[in-house]
Amino acid sequence: MKKTIAVLAATISGGVALVAGSALAHHSFAMFDTSQHILVEGTITDWHFNNPHSWLYIEAAGENGEVQQWGFEGAARVHAIRQGVNGNTFTQGEQVRVVMSPLRDGRPAGVMCFVVKEDQTIVQPNDGICNAPQVIERWQTNGWLESTAHLGVHPATAE
Repeated sequence: MKKTIAVLAATISGGVALVAGSALAHHSFAMFDTSQHILVEGTITDWHFNNPHSWLYIEAAGENGEVQQWGFEGAARVHAIRQGVNGNTFTQGEQVRVVMSPLRDGRPAGVMCFVVKEDQTIVQPNDGICNAPQVIERWQTNGWLESTAHLGVHPATAE
């Protein structure tokens, strides 16, 4: 009986440790340069409202002016829904401005902080990478949303 209880306790402890480890190791934001935010303007080509992360794809000019496909990682469905984002939030052909932290390797992609839609609605499909309400207020206060050019870069935190 003591052996059965010991085996059961070890099994439960191992299971809890495995689940906790998996939850902590789920995602790293190390591939993104979270020290900066970049504004990318373009036309939506796809919106994937999926788990474990949603993805927004747009066509936008690159640094050399050529049109490129840009991809932006967003929140998991359950987290996005809590922020008012759903499968119909974005539509193909819609013009958007995405404020994101870019990939460190320079590819045209990043992780979303917030998105300004054509009607000037601001949505927050982010997955914990930024404090979107604070960042939105900072961008509005500094006039960056009105005056920043495509691919404008700003520090992610107050100076």
